[in-house]
Amino acid sequence: MAQPAEVGMIADSLDKIEEMVKSFIQADKYPGAVTLIAKDGKIVYESAIGWSDSAKTEPYRMDHLFRMASMTKPLTSVAAMQLVEDGKIDLDDPVGKYIPTFNDTEVLTSFNSTDTTWTTEPADKAPTIRHLLTQTAGVPYGFMNPRVNGAILAKNNIPDLSTSLPITIEETASKLGDLPLMHQPGERWMYGLNTDVLGRVVEVASGQKLDDYIREHITKPLEIEHLDFYFNDSLTQDLSRVYVTGSNGKINEVSQMGSMYIANYPTQGAKTYLSGGSGMTGTARDYYLFCQAMLNDGILNGNRILEAETAQSMHQNQIDSIAYPWGKAKFGYGFDVAKDHPRRPDGTYSWSGAFSTTFWIDPVNDLIVIQLRQVLQSPYNGDINSKLEKIVYGALTDLK
Repeated sequence: MAQPAEVGMIADSLDKIEEMVKSFIQADKYPGAVTLIAKDGKIVYESAIGWSDSAKTEPYRMDHLFRMASMTKPLTSVAAMQLVEDGKIDLDDPVGKYIPTFNDTEVLTSFNSTDTTWTTEPADKAPTIRHLLTQTAGVPYGFMNPRVNGAILAKNNIPDLSTSLPITIEETASKLGDLPLMHQPGERWMYGLNTDVLGRVVEVASGQKLDDYIREHITKPLEIEHLDFYFNDSLTQDLSRVYVTGSNGKINEVSQMGSMYIANYPTQGAKTYLSGGSGMTGTARDYYLFCQAMLNDGILNGNRILEAETAQSMHQNQIDSIAYPWGKAKFGYGFDVAKDHPRRPDGTYSWSGAFSTTFWIDPVNDLIVIQLRQVLQSPYNGDINSKLEKIVYGALTDLK
């Protein structure tokens, strides 16, 4: 821990975060937020503002557990890169080497929405581990195109997020190999279940379940206590509540999210589905330890999880000139990589989650920012993230 002034930040400026979060609470857009900022390897700001429950009887705490959703992807990607270092995976291995149904893959050419049938053509190349890491394999998310992708996945009982149902990622990954890709491998960047498939590859290559592997090789070495796929039911009281935004623009607390999802899935339900793309839950402080290890090029407190060269490769452009949907930014292995961003310096790497969690790692300013909220696919995420960026970079006395 350090005072902001010790690392070149202005405490009064950072205090504006509380005012900003409260304004969103008062507008009934978010229940609140837990925020953590670290610079030069030291935590300089923490706040827990708002209420976990709609009755406003349970204030947010720094140790509240938040569903990280897609903020799981960087950890699964690190797991895969560890296995690359160990020689158990090669980046250009075909996915079919680990999941046989991905041999002889097909690419969608047409879809009939009236009877949910489709036509395909053979893929011109096999999807590879590199394609999974860079989201260029063509494995879809249902919510990104509900009328086509969503219908195909629903027909095969494949979830987008972690599910409380008694199914496994082995079953889902095998089904996905039999379904059409949405484009030729390596030709487009398309957000999808690529990292869920990658999680199954980690299981096959390592001989361990994904949660066991990540605990043994990532979270335990980094002394992370509360960042995992599932927790004991006794910790339901520490689980932040889930909200959705209604048609009136206001938030509502929910306990059920469709037939495949319950809000308390990290502590209740079957606890069998290890989604490498969306399955982890944890605290801001524990996710910070992972981010700090990445900012340190793969090491924290003498415990190395990646070689420096490997860690650096994960936040370098790995998609070359393939079009990326967010400005001039590019994509590495599991991270968005900023370029010509209005506030973040080039090379800042980041990701976010469906429940409105977000983080970024800025190696230019030796800065980590994490903000955890729990509104499923909030339409206000861009606005609050932009305001947070303005406050954080406005608090730097020596902005690089």
